[in-house]
Amino acid sequence: MDFETLQSRGFLLDGAPLRPQASYDAASQGRRLKDWAPGSPGPTRAAVGQMSTVRARSRDAGRNNGWIANGVRNWVSNEVGAGIKPRSKAPDATFAAEANRLWDEEFCAAADYDGTLDAYGLMALAVRSRKEAGEVFVRIRHLGLNSGAPVPVQFQLIESEQVPHTHSMQYGDREIVAGIEFDGNGKRSQYWMYRRHPCDMSPNGMELVPVPASEVIHHFAPLRPGQVRGIAETVQALIKARDFDEYDDAELTRKKTRANYTGAITRQSFDDSDFQFDPFTGEPLEGGAAPMVNIEPGTFPALLPGEEIKLFDADQGGAYGEFMRQQLMGVAASLGIPYELLSGDMRNVNDRILRALLNEYRRLIEQAQWLYTIPQLCRRIWEAFIDAAVLAGRLKARDYATNRKAYLACDWRPQAWRYLHPVQDAQGELMLIKGGLSSRAAAAAERGYDVEDIDRQNQADTERAQAMGLQYSHDPVKVTDE
Repeated sequence: MDFETLQSRGFLLDGAPLRPQASYDAASQGRRLKDWAPGSPGPTRAAVGQMSTVRARSRDAGRNNGWIANGVRNWVSNEVGAGIKPRSKAPDATFAAEANRLWDEEFCAAADYDGTLDAYGLMALAVRSRKEAGEVFVRIRHLGLNSGAPVPVQFQLIESEQVPHTHSMQYGDREIVAGIEFDGNGKRSQYWMYRRHPCDMSPNGMELVPVPASEVIHHFAPLRPGQVRGIAETVQALIKARDFDEYDDAELTRKKTRANYTGAITRQSFDDSDFQFDPFTGEPLEGGAAPMVNIEPGTFPALLPGEEIKLFDADQGGAYGEFMRQQLMGVAASLGIPYELLSGDMRNVNDRILRALLNEYRRLIEQAQWLYTIPQLCRRIWEAFIDAAVLAGRLKARDYATNRKAYLACDWRPQAWRYLHPVQDAQGELMLIKGGLSSRAAAAAERGYDVEDIDRQNQADTERAQAMGLQYSHDPVKVTDE
């Protein structure tokens, strides 16, 4: 009875001291798992412990590994595309219209402090840095009113290395953790940055200077609560992608070398002198090398008595394609990208399967857009732009100081997802609008457009067509159920 009671409670009686069994198989210490003994670092230590190595390898893979490079490029093109466009939703219609015009026509092209990209190019490069290096810092550069810029503010991208993750210390009630200073309340107060990139040679580049947190945007995707630095988002794919790429190169080299040799000429009996002369020309061989016969298309060698040709077996490699597919599936899953998009292999994929794959992929993209890129990056850029434009007098708002939040209201329009079936998808969208389950404004916003811009364009098109006596098959005003 005692044995059954103890056994039912998770104890073993085998002559050894009683030890409780693991409640979960993953916590067992059997032969299969005894070598699996990971540490338990905190969120910051886990991120910065091997940060330099992971970041360097990720960047190297982005330069030299085609699969990693294509995965990062594909993700950035879907998350940012041609740009995530802001549309002001300020209660003052005149203010909103002027803010949109100022952004589109003047500020966007001059947003980069380094003068290389426009505002949307900065977004794309920032997201690429987040994927490849785990994080990026954006310095908000306030300019003078006489700077010549359309709005006295610009933005400068700063790589992760320029904020040293090894810089940690504590003084008073303040603490510096991985290059980020926190005040007594645990809020970010300053970022400690090198004046120049530490891997570039420049005078005074290794001097550390504090930059107020209000002037820095830190763009990264935290994986754990309390994490203060980002880790490369390619980390799970790096080893498999590298090993797979090296295997593929070795296989290609093997087949390339094998393709140069068709077969061998053998004979039943021979002596050492046979290897000193070419079997076709009879010329002496230089350096005592083995005789070689070059075969041209449509020819066949004439053999000497006793000689025969043995052709090498064809290189089958029947399972090579399936092996490649399975390995690329693992790389694609590690990167969070459908295999078909990473490899370009669309075999055996019909429209229903493709729609299911893209719908799931779009959920991941939209999650990154609305949880990381828009709140961390886009919103901070827009707020700095509006603040600077108002202070410089480019935008007029008398009650801005007391009603700032309302004037900063903004809708963000990611680039639209193209229809897989234009006719079917458009018909479904029209049915939702007619049934009151959606609106023209919402439908236009999902496609990356502003319904007011569409209405103005339709009005201008209609007036121009009527003035010119033109008639078209569509009417933007009359709506029928036909």
